[in-house]
Amino acid sequence: MKFSYNSVALVFDIIDKIFFRLGKNNPRKAIYNLIPNSNINILDVCTGTGSNVIKIAKDKPNVKITGIDNSQGMLSVGLKKISKYKLNNINFLLQDAVDMQFENKFFDYAVISLILHEMDKNTAYKTLQNTHNVLKDNGKVIIFEFIYPENNKFFPNLAFKLIKKVEDDNLFPEFLSYDKEKYFMDNGFKIEKAHKFQYTVIYELVKL
Repeated sequence: MKFSYNSVALVFDIIDKIFFRLGKNNPRKAIYNLIPNSNINILDVCTGTGSNVIKIAKDKPNVKITGIDNSQGMLSVGLKKISKYKLNNINFLLQDAVDMQFENKFFDYAVISLILHEMDKNTAYKTLQNTHNVLKDNGKVIIFEFIYPENNKFFPNLAFKLIKKVEDDNLFPEFLSYDKEKYFMDNGFKIEKAHKFQYTVIYELVKL
């Protein structure tokens, strides 16, 4: 990423809405639909401003959510959302994904959104392995990431070009080239399903 998350924290949600529009092609909505409203613990890795989990916390009061991020600026925006909606089933912590401070096998679900492509392979593997450690046996992970557009429609291709422009010139194409079955299997996960959108994909992983 060619800018710091602290520097864009205040406008991050606006950018997010531009690239992930509402409607049937909104991957955020798909993540929401994959989380059951039951007594489960969810870890949102690199939560940012909580884009994935604020609505889940609002509409599914039985879940308990912990979001971690190493950007205080992003978390500050997320904490304002928690306060605004008076949510008591979600908490944000300043914590690095490569140094998680949780009990092993504590969480039922984990969400990792649009961050693996910004990490070198060692850092990404450490993040996935830490997630594996804190996830219960047969726990599930929802991975939200970019893919190359599969058609020639104008908006998806334009959006993808803009995204590529601000991403790391080496890490981004390297991540896109990985065999994802092997990539996740190397870290103890199996792909159960893949849901493709215009230029993103959601992988449902199960812990092995």
